[in-house]
Amino acid sequence: MGYQLISAAIGCGIGISILVLIRKNHLHSGYAVWWFLTAASIMLFGSFPKLIDTIGHSFGVGYPPILLIVFGVCVLMVKILIMDIERTKQEQKLRRLVQRLALLEAMKNGKEK
Repeated sequence: MGYQLISAAIGCGIGISILVLIRKNHLHSGYAVWWFLTAASIMLFGSFPKLIDTIGHSFGVGYPPILLIVFGVCVLMVKILIMDIERTKQEQKLRRLVQRLALLEAMKNGKEK
């Protein structure tokens, strides 16, 4: 019973921390969804440990707790892919902005001469 309370407290702590970070504009609300899902998962599976056993046995998994690790790795892979896509978009926007600035400076220097 003690680990269930600790898991619930950790999940609540993460949730509260995310709310504080959003409120102080340190975290974009779109990114917070992932963290809220993480906090909810910690609270859910920590509070109801038999739930993962039931899910594992329904899929025929011999050691059901490994599902949490596999699921966590899959979520991390998706999150990393989404971050790479967003980073690529930002790099393209930055490159276009630098090119436009260079054109404007070239036009300005051309008019001064």
